[in-house]
Amino acid sequence: MRRAAAWAAVLTVLALLVPTSSARSTTWTHGFDVSWPQCQGAHAGHLPAGAPAYVVLGLTHGAGHTANPCFGEQLTWARSRGALVGAYLVPSYPTGRQREAATTGPFGVCTTLQCRLRNDGAAQAIDALEVMHAAGASVPMVWVDVEFRSHPTWSRHDDRNRAVLQGVFRALREARIRFGVYTTAYMWQHLTGGWQVRVPNWLPAGNGSAATARSRCRKTATGGPTWLVQYTREWDEDLTCPVMDATRGRPGPLWPFRKTHLELGNSGRAVHAAQSAIGAPRSGRYDALTTGVVGKFQVEHGLPVTGQIDRVDWRALGAYRRIGAHPFLLGRMTTR
Repeated sequence: MRRAAAWAAVLTVLALLVPTSSARSTTWTHGFDVSWPQCQGAHAGHLPAGAPAYVVLGLTHGAGHTANPCFGEQLTWARSRGALVGAYLVPSYPTGRQREAATTGPFGVCTTLQCRLRNDGAAQAIDALEVMHAAGASVPMVWVDVEFRSHPTWSRHDDRNRAVLQGVFRALREARIRFGVYTTAYMWQHLTGGWQVRVPNWLPAGNGSAATARSRCRKTATGGPTWLVQYTREWDEDLTCPVMDATRGRPGPLWPFRKTHLELGNSGRAVHAAQSAIGAPRSGRYDALTTGVVGKFQVEHGLPVTGQIDRVDWRALGAYRRIGAHPFLLGRMTTR
């Protein structure tokens, strides 16, 4: 028994010294993005070897209203490697025929160009989602790839380009799919006039340097945080940014008072904080009115009705919750 107890003590110490897998840093988690350029006709080819942590697959064939002909095979390949799967679509400025066809849509029956552009943008997103669903995939987030194009070109009017993207974003929101934007600050400024869209960014380095890509994590193109950065060697390779790492968050405003006992006659900052949290008049004095509101709160939450506030009541008020906590965000943009 003594020997067993000794071994138990050793194992306990080792458990404290050796980090668990959940404690490892996830910063710079490596993955790939692939799409129609990795097609040979209608078949997937020239794909990375090994078992990447994640792969972001293109839904479109380089423009709106098109389909990546290899999406299904690329999805099968990613799943066979055990990779998490994300998706992106490439929108484009609609042609004259497409604008005419967008007279009706999610934005209603249109009499203006702006309305038709929004309708067409929404249709582009819907087309891309149909590619994904037809292959049996359902991702929680889609990246919208906004960059210069040679055909069809974007409009010279940034308000018109914004209208197309507004349609894309609305269709994704209505499908309950999160979205982020792949672009550069220069392209985004040129195409949208510097529109502030505070959604996750995916920024390319424009070269094969992982170090240059990592430096992009400190930048933004649309005003949102940068989640992914890309660099290009034989394939397009990606790294997660530190902002995606899991965080315990920070203490909330009630945290300093979580061990404070309050009752009739008390006053001060803790009383004011409790009154704000519980919906009582914020006098800073624990009076009869506050006691009554506390009692009502305790009844509603199944707590002992004392009219006083102790640790159990503070916990029910959220004093022990931390703000800004989240898991590794890769799970918010990918699926199995």
